[in-house]
Amino acid sequence: MKNIKSIVSGIVMLSLLLTACGDLLDETPRYVYEPGYFQTEEGVLGGLTSLYAHTRYIFGQYYYVASQNGTDESTYAQSADNNFHDTDMSGMGSLTPTSSRSDALWNAAYSNINTASGIIENAAAVNLTEALVAEARFFRAWDYFMLVQNFGGVPLDLGSGELMFNITPSRESIRNTVPEVYTRAIFS
Repeated sequence: MKNIKSIVSGIVMLSLLLTACGDLLDETPRYVYEPGYFQTEEGVLGGLTSLYAHTRYIFGQYYYVASQNGTDESTYAQSADNNFHDTDMSGMGSLTPTSSRSDALWNAAYSNINTASGIIENAAAVNLTEALVAEARFFRAWDYFMLVQNFGGVPLDLGSGELMFNITPSRESIRNTVPEVYTRAIFS
């Protein structure tokens, strides 16, 4: 009798779990930006929102770690990794190009430069206002400015052409000079 009760309760639980998962499997992912997404109004506006959201990654990771540690406000604690030791300047670490968090700025900036280029290129197709296009131009210039300030000359061509929305990933790039980046990507 005890065995039959456990089998019946197991079947009931399994049937409840299987029927409850129907909506979970029909989700629409909203975190993927593929080239066709930028040809819709929702895609362009979503891309513009992401340009504001990316400041969290730059200021929350890179600049916070690079400028906050070792001050009177904070220092490393028991659970700190080497990134904190290196930027603390307390002598516990050694700040080198391989141990700093420069990758946080580099990785965040280029994906957002590409997003801004996608917004700028597709703005006319979705009747985006000039004010919103100007915001995308600002963020692209701002990301290039931060890159130039930290790394010197950086590539302007991400794979599809200079300052173009990149839909063809490439591992090759040509580093532009600092004056080229300022005149073509920042001041313009």
